[in-house]
Amino acid sequence: MAAVTAVVFPLLPSAPARDVVQTVVTATCLVIAWRHLLAQPGLVAQGWGTLVAAVTILGLSDAVAAAELHLLHIDYFPRASNVLALFGYALLGVGVVQFERHRSRGRPMPGRTEAAIFAVGASVPLLVFLILPVLAADSFSWASKTTTVGYAVADLAVMTAITRLLLAGGRQAPSFLFFSGALFVSLLGDFWSGITTTQGPSSALAPVRMLWLAAFVLFAAGIAHPSLRSLSDGSVWKGSWISSKRRLWLMGIGQALPALTLAICWALGGTPYGVVIAVLGLLVSGLVTTRVVGLMDRVSEQSVQLAALARSDELTGLPNRRAWNHELSRACALARDHAEHLCIALLDLDHFKRYNDTYGHPAGDQLLREAAQVWSAALTGDEVLARYGGEEFAVILPRTGLVDAVLVLDRLREVTPGRQTFSAGVAEWSHGSDPAVAIAQADASLYLAKRSGRDQVVAAEEHDGVMPAPLLALRPVVQPIVSAEDLCVVAYEALSRFPHTTDVPSVFAQAHEQGYGDLLEATALQRALDLVDRPSGVELFVNVSERAMRSPRFWEAMPEDMTGLVVELHEDRDGLDDVTVGGYLDRFRSRGARIGLDDLGVRATDLARIVSLRPDIAKIDRSLVAGCDAAPGQAEVVRMLVDFARSHGVQVCVEGVETPGELAAVRAAGTTYVQGYLTGRPGPGWVGPASVAALLARSR
Repeated sequence: MAAVTAVVFPLLPSAPARDVVQTVVTATCLVIAWRHLLAQPGLVAQGWGTLVAAVTILGLSDAVAAAELHLLHIDYFPRASNVLALFGYALLGVGVVQFERHRSRGRPMPGRTEAAIFAVGASVPLLVFLILPVLAADSFSWASKTTTVGYAVADLAVMTAITRLLLAGGRQAPSFLFFSGALFVSLLGDFWSGITTTQGPSSALAPVRMLWLAAFVLFAAGIAHPSLRSLSDGSVWKGSWISSKRRLWLMGIGQALPALTLAICWALGGTPYGVVIAVLGLLVSGLVTTRVVGLMDRVSEQSVQLAALARSDELTGLPNRRAWNHELSRACALARDHAEHLCIALLDLDHFKRYNDTYGHPAGDQLLREAAQVWSAALTGDEVLARYGGEEFAVILPRTGLVDAVLVLDRLREVTPGRQTFSAGVAEWSHGSDPAVAIAQADASLYLAKRSGRDQVVAAEEHDGVMPAPLLALRPVVQPIVSAEDLCVVAYEALSRFPHTTDVPSVFAQAHEQGYGDLLEATALQRALDLVDRPSGVELFVNVSERAMRSPRFWEAMPEDMTGLVVELHEDRDGLDDVTVGGYLDRFRSRGARIGLDDLGVRATDLARIVSLRPDIAKIDRSLVAGCDAAPGQAEVVRMLVDFARSHGVQVCVEGVETPGELAAVRAAGTTYVQGYLTGRPGPGWVGPASVAALLARSR
């Protein structure tokens, strides 16, 4: 109702009627505001009590002004209502400051420079269009001039204070929108009234009074809205306390106001206050420049901090693996330039998983932090300790040979906290070689230390060459592949095993990351070929990746005669197109090998690869086979893949068959070969037909 009255206010027939309506609507809005505020006592002390009191005084000043004009017939200026209004504005500014301090919780309040830029910029139109013309007018007394200037200064002060609030990110609260609207229309009315003051009394201007009345309505709506509570407790001020975008907008507006004022003056025929505009415009530009320089300095500082964080391990504060790689490159360059020794060591806390399980993960984290601290303290300034991953650490030892490096690491073992131990491997970097080779040697020595009883340091011997731990420890096992027709063994797949882990894929992935994955794959293939007593007339499946095929070292290690081998292309892609991959596969074919395609059905492009790569055998992945006997739709997918492959002249091997039901389903689908735990688990020896038959008999 109050909002409707404010809109139709200019249509009322006479000034007295408008005064009565304005007083009634204002009083109604104030009653609503006080009623909702007092219902939430906690908000009164947060600045809202002062704000509502200030708005009440402003409303009272309007009522007093109406009485002065129509009842007391006071026509001089300033009047008591003017003094009351100025006091209300001052109290309004105090309330805004109180609310801002409550919201900041005692923290330093940013945004002062931006607010100052806006204040100086906004003072230009106030000075040019209001303050200076009033001061220059001979028709106003000094009391009138002082009062008018007081209104302008009060508006500017309140506008600047509330601008600080506009910098924050609370625009999603409806109360915030209501208060912002109330501020805007109120200041617009004040500016309009001030401009017309130079031409006579403005209290009778209906549009101005309508704006003031609308401000009261919006203010009451903001107090009454439920979002006031969230606006006060800070829950709507999400993200950064100060919005960077709003800072830029505020600085831009403040810088544009002097130029905009000058443009308006030029359009109106000129102004005698050009010097004032120029001086304040330069002041605003100086403040903006100062602020931009400050922001650039801050961005530079934050960039340095972020770079440091990106290179630091969050738990221990040590350099992380990325930083260690950078330091290693730098250390290698220095060692090469000065012809100095350089050793690289890898440390691994012994039985760390058991420690975590026994004492809990917080205790494990504390052990890592303490170990990092004591080890760092035991090293010299140019020796670099980094967290390599998990419970593994890496050390760069400049100007240190192998013998001295072992002594340094033994010194670290002595100070390991928590009565814990670690195993370490250390290698010396050879000038001109890839640092990955030394890392691989240190890794190999670390695993040797683990296998030799732990709690010791093992140095890489010179004859170790480039043989990292997986190359030293790799042992092949074989799993039988049987014919689907008669379940006789027709082939074996060679698989790699490592004594230190069961996560074979991660060993190969890490080997490729460290630069010797091609050698590891070549070694796996060669050791499979070296297995003794291989049955005659059976094929041997071996796995090869795209990444290995790209390496010249890999091809140098391949035997010239690969007859009897099925080279099974691993499912992991390395960015090669099918034409390039096909060229590599043809090199295997030229040496007598057949080609297999692994994990058919995992990717959408697998069917297209059958057409483009022309493999001899395609393997259907275990994920499609598990439970296919109980899932008709899944069995149909297997049948579709088998039919598609066979239509292109490709034999099919189904992997992962573990139950008699799955075996029956894949045989019914028409597969050529079967592989899985049902027909034989991977092992060090060649499984004979009798063993396979016994396994099948026990499963029935």
